[in-house]
Amino acid sequence: MKQTKHQRVENEKKFAKFQAELESHEEAQTAQGKIFDPMKLIERASKVKTVDHPILGKLMFGELTFRDAFEIDKCKTDAEKTECVAWLMMSKAYPDLPKDFLKKMPLVESAALIDFLTNQPSFLSAAKTSKDGSRTTRKRRK
Repeated sequence: MKQTKHQRVENEKKFAKFQAELESHEEAQTAQGKIFDPMKLIERASKVKTVDHPILGKLMFGELTFRDAFEIDKCKTDAEKTECVAWLMMSKAYPDLPKDFLKKMPLVESAALIDFLTNQPSFLSAAKTSKDGSRTTRKRRK
């Protein structure tokens, strides 16, 4: 459907108006700066997020909290930490989820889930590397 000259001019005026409003809004947001609001952070941490994952479908999970860090710290190996973090994030959306759910899932889906979760903010700290550059996988037993 072809626009008339009048419609094109009207659309350009609307576009210019919305563009000016957007720039004004962005300038106000930048001038305001980021304000630390613990109540908003608490509210955000209690919400369950939903994403549409290409392999897993509709995926629901929650953000890690400071309290979760104490649970994660009890884990001895990186593999245990990964399982614990995945359970903590997923159990916020699925409260009846057993702690060992990853071990019971099919490999394709569990790998996709771990891949997705590890890309979320604050999943785990960066992997430690040895002097020769190889990544450590598990800690030695004492």
